[in-house]
Amino acid sequence: MNKYFYLILVFLCSSCTNNQAVYERSFDYDSGVVDLSAEIEGDWDKVCLITPYFDNQLAEELIGFKFDVESKSDIYVSDGITLLLVIKDEHVIEQFQVPRNNIDFSSVDADCYLSGKAKFKIITKENNWRAVEPT
Repeated sequence: MNKYFYLILVFLCSSCTNNQAVYERSFDYDSGVVDLSAEIEGDWDKVCLITPYFDNQLAEELIGFKFDVESKSDIYVSDGITLLLVIKDEHVIEQFQVPRNNIDFSSVDADCYLSGKAKFKIITKENNWRAVEPT
């Protein structure tokens, strides 16, 4: 009886996890600037900052096409991250989340930045909290 209980428990726990979770990325903030145009490799058109509690509808309005942010990250339920979507030809080609205790990209409104113009000045606030503003 106990082994069946544990099997069911393992199954339930594994079915509740986010198997498509995006990876977490941190940035060096010593230079006082984060240039996503240099940090994100490859050919891309824009990077979009998806701030906490965004749902699929808000993400679609921002990026211009359907993309399931709710199942691919914790952005809909978490205020500890900002989700960055790297877009080429109306397709997400890379996605990662940045913990707000590294650099708080949610200190600016959710928006998209063209490749070559995705550069942010880091502003250190009280308790060494690092926010950004576009340059």
